[in-house]
Amino acid sequence: MPKKLTALFLLLCFLCAGCTQTAAQPQSGAPLLPDTGMEFPATFTFSSGAGAWATNLTLNANGTFQGDYHDSEMGLTDEGYPNGTVYICTFHGQFTDAQPIDEYSYRLTLSSLTADGRPEQEIRDGILYAAAGPHGLTCREPYSSALARDFVLYTPDTPIAGLNEEFLSWWPGHFEADPPEILDCYALWNTDSNTGFFTLPRSMMN
Repeated sequence: MPKKLTALFLLLCFLCAGCTQTAAQPQSGAPLLPDTGMEFPATFTFSSGAGAWATNLTLNANGTFQGDYHDSEMGLTDEGYPNGTVYICTFHGQFTDAQPIDEYSYRLTLSSLTADGRPEQEIRDGILYAAAGPHGLTCREPYSSALARDFVLYTPDTPIAGLNEEFLSWWPGHFEADPPEILDCYALWNTDSNTGFFTLPRSMMN
């Protein structure tokens, strides 16, 4: 995908996250992470950059998070829902046990995750809304609904050399004609499924 289209898609995902997610709750307890320079709450997105799906996750300083997954299939229709199908999941949870790996990365444990209650299916305005799982936070996708436990948080100055190639396939910089030598964003790596959640690149924030 061309760089400009990728950047636009990511920006739209972040704007949608701000519209659909529950406002961050007041913080309590000690910060999960040391001073990494991250501003909280921080929004991460897992998406291929193509298609109408994404998982957004907003991380708070104490390790709690809230988020949502959505996947729009406007061609998936039936007599009762002529306007398509949307798979959706809203959730909240907690990362704990932050441990430094090196100067660029920290190991995190996903200690809890709860999908918010919603009907399995409901039709509104001719669209079928169907409950789904927290895409990107489970074990090897899409074969398991069990939660992944081991994650790695990378800081923007992390060199991409030596990082897991499947994880990097989800990285926005992967689509650039001349990819940077560092991530240039914060990233969460699900080490079981090799999926990746990424903040906006620093270059887009300036």
